[in-house]
Amino acid sequence: MHSDILTRGNIYRSIIVYAIPIIIGNSVQQLYNFFDMLIVGRIIGLDALAACGATGPIFFLVFGFIFASTQGFTIVTAQKFGEKNYDLIKKSYAISTILSVIIAIGVTLLILPLSYRILRLLHTPEEIMELAHTYMYIIVAGTLPLILYNLLACIMRALGDSKTPLYFLIISSVLNLCLDLVFILVFKLGIAGAAYATVVAWTVSDILCYIYIHRRFPELRLSLEDFRFRFDFFFKHIRIGIPMGLQLCVISLCTLVLQSGINRLGTNAVAAFATAIIVDQIFTQLYIALGSVISVFTAQNYGACYYQRITDGVKKGFILNIGITVFLAALVLLFSKPLIEVFIESNNLTIIRLAQETLYVYVCFYIFFGMIMVLKNTLLGLGLARYPLISSFFELGLRFFIIDLLLEKFAYIGVCAIMPIGWIVGFSIMFAAYLYEKKRLAI
Repeated sequence: MHSDILTRGNIYRSIIVYAIPIIIGNSVQQLYNFFDMLIVGRIIGLDALAACGATGPIFFLVFGFIFASTQGFTIVTAQKFGEKNYDLIKKSYAISTILSVIIAIGVTLLILPLSYRILRLLHTPEEIMELAHTYMYIIVAGTLPLILYNLLACIMRALGDSKTPLYFLIISSVLNLCLDLVFILVFKLGIAGAAYATVVAWTVSDILCYIYIHRRFPELRLSLEDFRFRFDFFFKHIRIGIPMGLQLCVISLCTLVLQSGINRLGTNAVAAFATAIIVDQIFTQLYIALGSVISVFTAQNYGACYYQRITDGVKKGFILNIGITVFLAALVLLFSKPLIEVFIESNNLTIIRLAQETLYVYVCFYIFFGMIMVLKNTLLGLGLARYPLISSFFELGLRFFIIDLLLEKFAYIGVCAIMPIGWIVGFSIMFAAYLYEKKRLAI
């Protein structure tokens, strides 16, 4: 069941109503990750937990590329939905499926033969190497079900339905946790059981999503004609999706640059920063949800030629961003210490202080991060993925060149300031790009 909620009515209401399931979904994903690691750590052991953690940077890079690319492909779907061009909606769905399958096969064939080398490149300890390799090998082998699950969710959001993907995410997460217990406790499969549970849950969710879409979205019932090749339309999907995926890869490299600086400051700094980032990731889900809405909102209204509504959406996105920032600033001031103490024992005063300082620095500049989310996703909704990619390269270069200077002059706080400095630069580039394209496209 598609919805016109983003192209009609009050813009504040449209954005908030559409965003609520995304926010809940992000929270469910965070809770699932927490309980999944809890099961692995408590039942299998700390080595298994460490092995899962060792694969984190790899999955962040690879699956970040996959998620962003599929979201980019379905920007075209959302534009055609705004146009009410149902033939091209189906063709966009078909092309997105083809591209997703190609990416999944490519990622699988590339990474599986190199899995040991990649883990050694990341200096994975030998005592957990086999566990990490087993977990990584099974998850990467299951890339196809993962990318199809993400694609189907993005397709439904492109047609204005943000609730149904939430329901399937809940089903997938509950099924995954149940299978974790069955495969680990009953079949004694260890860390391999946790990986198998994830792949099986994705596969079941794929099947359920496809059945639901086939029954409830008549405009997405594909025929062989929909798979007929059209180079211009095919390239339009690549022009948006691939730069979005590459941008996530660059962002992950920015994170590695930052982590390299923190690692030089010792164990307390590493522990404090890791804890602060966990809290930060929870807080910034609100901005990410706002950005997800803005991309589909812009794409649908661009397709419908409601250009003034796009401009109004940017303005109201900025206002919502201010509201989110004020809310998060209050949370940081009032509850940063209790939140940090969920992960760090209260007698570790130095670590708690450093983690709090990190959050204080970040919250002062969250307003720029939020504006980047609004502007970046507006440009993506217009099909202009090159600007966010260019901006991410500038941010990476800046952080790489200033990290040693800030580390030498200001130690821990200097390294923490690298992210906010990048946000300011990113906002400047995004804002200039938006003003230029607004004038060029006459929107």
